[in-house]
Parts: sequence; C-alpha cells; structure tokens
Amino acid sequence: MSLKLGLRLTEPRRPRSVEISLSGHQPGGGSLYRFSGRGKADLAAWWAAVDRLPGAPPAVRPPVSGRAVHRLAKARLALTPRPAEDGSWRITVALSVRGRWLLRPVGAVVLLFARGPVERGLREAAESAAREWNTALAELAPLHGEALRAEIADALVNPDGPEAL
Repeated sequence: MSLKLGLRLTEPRRPRSVEISLSGHQPGGGSLYRFSGRGKADLAAWWAAVDRLPGAPPAVRPPVSGRAVHRLAKARLALTPRPAEDGSWRITVALSVRGRWLLRPVGAVVLLFARGPVERGLREAAESAAREWNTALAELAPLHGEALRAEIADALVNPDGPEAL
C-alpha cells in the first residue's frame, strides 16, 4: 500500500487551523484500491463554540470537518463541540456514508440488518477516543495559557519530545 499524507498548520507556534490530506493506493491494484480524504479543523471556531453558553444554538458550520472518497463510497464527518452544564464539553459527531455505483442498493440491504452493530461499534470507538483524550488532557492540566499553547506546538513540531533536541 502506498500512502501520501499532508499536514498543514497555519502559524505552528499559535495554530489557527489544521488541514490534513490523505491518499492511498495499492500499486497494480486497480481503482478499487484507491482512496483519498481531506479534513480541516478551524481551531478559532472550535474555541468560539466551546465558549458559548450551554443553551446557545450550535455554530452554523462545524469547526472540524472531513470527507473521504473511494470508488464505492463517499463519507463526510463533522465534529461540533458545545459546553455542557457541568463544565465539560459535549461533541456532536455526524458521520454520513453514501454508497456509489452498485454498492448503493447492496449497502442499503446490509445496513438494514447491520445498523445496530455498526452504531454500537462507532459509539464504543468514540467513547474510547474520549477516554484517551481525557487522559492526555489531564497531563496538560497544570499548564495554562501560553505555556499550554507552547507545549502543544512543541509536540506538533517535535513529536519525539524536548529530550530529542
């Protein structure tokens, strides 16, 4: 499998947005072994959404969005945070998968029977990701403001940590 990954940060020391692109193919595998995807996180919009009052309506556009394309299917993902009454965040995840070509009628029949297990698997994966996120955030809790921003920027620029410098 051959993969190409692109990552772009606007202002790495004080990121405002993150864009990622991914494409892959199996050499000699034909069109069924090709896919591509793009995603964007508008960090300013994310923090603005988190700063809203708990009962306020969500932002018009989700701060994090992505799409993936394969010959047989297209998928869209949107993440929208909102503050909860207890001070935590609630993140709405919207995933849309649409079959293409002959997969549409076949996929409809399969999803008729597999919808429950698929939803359960996605929910468990999201809850696991949330637990890991909360664990990682707990380590950063003593840092505030500029120190937190610098720690995150350094981790993005140098994934091996400061001891590698």
